[in-house]
Amino acid sequence: MQLITPSEITSLIIVYGLVLVSIVWLVTHTEGHTEGFLAANRNVGVLRGALSLAVSWVWAPAIFISSMQAYTKGIPGIFWFTVPNILCFFIFTPLAIRLRKLAPFGYTLPEFICRRFKGNPAVHLAFLLVFFGYQLGAIVINTLAGGKLLNTISGIDLRFAIIVMSLIALSYTLLSGLRASILTDVIQMIMLLGIAFVLVPWCIARAGGWTAVMEGLGGVDGSHRSLLDPWIAFSMGIPMTLGLISGPIGDQVFFQRALAVRKENIAKTFIYGGLLFGIVPITLSLLGFVGATEVNRGVISVADPQVVGPIVIGSLLPKASIFAFTLMAFAGLCSTLDSSLCAISSLGSIDIFSKYINTKPSDHAIVTAARVCMVIMTILGTGIALLQPKLLWCFLVFGALASAGLFPTVFALYWKRLPAWGAFWSVILALGIGTPLSIYANIIENQYLIVAASILSVSIGLIVCVISALINRGQDFDYIAAVKDNKALKFKTITD
Repeated sequence: MQLITPSEITSLIIVYGLVLVSIVWLVTHTEGHTEGFLAANRNVGVLRGALSLAVSWVWAPAIFISSMQAYTKGIPGIFWFTVPNILCFFIFTPLAIRLRKLAPFGYTLPEFICRRFKGNPAVHLAFLLVFFGYQLGAIVINTLAGGKLLNTISGIDLRFAIIVMSLIALSYTLLSGLRASILTDVIQMIMLLGIAFVLVPWCIARAGGWTAVMEGLGGVDGSHRSLLDPWIAFSMGIPMTLGLISGPIGDQVFFQRALAVRKENIAKTFIYGGLLFGIVPITLSLLGFVGATEVNRGVISVADPQVVGPIVIGSLLPKASIFAFTLMAFAGLCSTLDSSLCAISSLGSIDIFSKYINTKPSDHAIVTAARVCMVIMTILGTGIALLQPKLLWCFLVFGALASAGLFPTVFALYWKRLPAWGAFWSVILALGIGTPLSIYANIIENQYLIVAASILSVSIGLIVCVISALINRGQDFDYIAAVKDNKALKFKTITD
């Protein structure tokens, strides 16, 4: 369904990229200091932080799968997608506060884990598998989604679109790291909401008003009007909820912002961020309901439900609206990509370079390592995206991956008796059993196995952590907090 020409879409995305690079350069220039590049100088306010968090969580699923779930699974589909997505912000908030208390001048959650377990390399590397894997998934999912969007609406070569998507996010993030990411996040979230609030009501009006939405509430086959649909709750609700709640806990993007916002504003930032995020999938899901109605009326045809949103817009609105939707989608996808690149830069420079390669690095060396890690992971993630895996597969598989770190992270933050070997085996066993099962289940599209894999990934971590902590009768560790004093890190014991 070619709505605009390849040359038009190429011009649009090039201009978009140049504008973002120019804004970042004018406002932040280049950042050469670790505190600025990795932690935005730890002075991010509530509004900027909330907008950045919200748009950073607007993965491809929020833009494409939200409307797809409404189109294919109706009311229960969008319910089980949206509610856990919002809830995860609220669940993560106390963890963010706890980490900031224990490591006020830290940079990553794995860095804290390393100190928590007295420098144990095995448990540190196990957590890095989860955290690097999750960020790799973010790059794959969002570059692939952006490429599919451009290919669908313009016929542009999919591989070219994926590569350009990666390069745009990388180009401005390399300049000043997290400072660039948060600056562009604010711009992109405002752009995303503004365009969505125009296009979606316009589509509803052109389709006949709210009647078009109401007719499509049951999905394209009309059979999913019950919010408590037991099959949707089982097959989608369980894996979606476990994956989404685990997501932020295995996501360095969330921990990086917890360490970057002003300490007294952490709770407000995350709660407001969750509420702001919720607006996006709820609004875009309306396109799925309208699409279901229009298909049943014989007005449009939808060959690929993953892109039902742009198809509805392209069929009901003038050509300029597709340009606007493309900009909106790019805003959301690029914000997630640049946030993931910043997360990768902190993991690579602090947990790999400074820990295992150069234990006494200069400020310049850390920032250089951060930029190199961005480039390497961009190449790797883009290469996987070029293989074109299914978006929903990627979403559920990487949700299972994040689940492996759920309980080990929570217990490491709150339970002194958790030993290093318990944390290590809880992660390794969950990764070794739950994640391969999730991959297999999604490939063969067996809903029972998909649910089993999601539950298993979480359960393994819980069981191993509890058993190991009970065996370890003493307190394995006294919590420490990094305190900055004349640019040196000191540690103090926390008694609570």
